[in-house]
Amino acid sequence: MPSRKPIRQFCTLNRWVLTTLLFAVIASGTNAQNASFPGSRSESKSPDGRFVIRNSNSDVEDPAHALRLVDSLNGSSITIYRYGRGVDILWSPTSDAFVINDHEGSNVSHPILFRKPWSTNYTDLREKLIDFLRSKNQAKSALENHHVYFTAQRWLNENEVLCQVSGYGDVDPNGFTSHYVYKLGGGFRPTQ
Repeated sequence: MPSRKPIRQFCTLNRWVLTTLLFAVIASGTNAQNASFPGSRSESKSPDGRFVIRNSNSDVEDPAHALRLVDSLNGSSITIYRYGRGVDILWSPTSDAFVINDHEGSNVSHPILFRKPWSTNYTDLREKLIDFLRSKNQAKSALENHHVYFTAQRWLNENEVLCQVSGYGDVDPNGFTSHYVYKLGGGFRPTQ
C-alpha cells in the first residue's frame, strides 16, 4: 500500500497556499478602500466592491487631476471632483458615503463629504466646522492662522467621521490640534 505521507504534505501545502492567498485578497481589499492620489494606485474600491473611484491625471487640464465614480453593477460613471495637488479618499463602512481630503495647498487642506445618491453635490466639512466653531466663539485658530489643515481621519461608524483641525501661525505660533466628530445629517460635536 502506498504511503499517505506525500498526500498529507500536499494537502498541508495547499491549505497554506489557500490561506495565504485568502489573507492577501482580504488585505488588498481593505487597503483598496482608502487611497491617496496622485500616487502609485489609480483607484479606490468601496468596501462592498460595487463602486470604484478612479483617478486620472492630465497635462493640459486645470486642475490637472479628476476623480470619476464608477458603478461596477451598471457601468455608469460620473466625474465627481477635480483637484490640483493631492487628495485622500476614505470610504464609509457601508459604501454609501466617502470623504475626500483635498490637500489644496502647502498651508491648507479640507475634507469634502459625498453621499448617495451620487452627484457632484457635496458637503464641505470645513465650512460646516467653521460654522460650528463660530457658534461656540472658538473659530479664531481656524480662521486667523496662516497654516490650517482640516482633515477627516477615519470613519467611527457608518454615520460618523472623526475630523481633525490643526495648524499654526500668528494666533497659535506653537501650533494647535483639535478633534471633532461629524454626524451625517446632524453636524459637528467635540470629541469626548
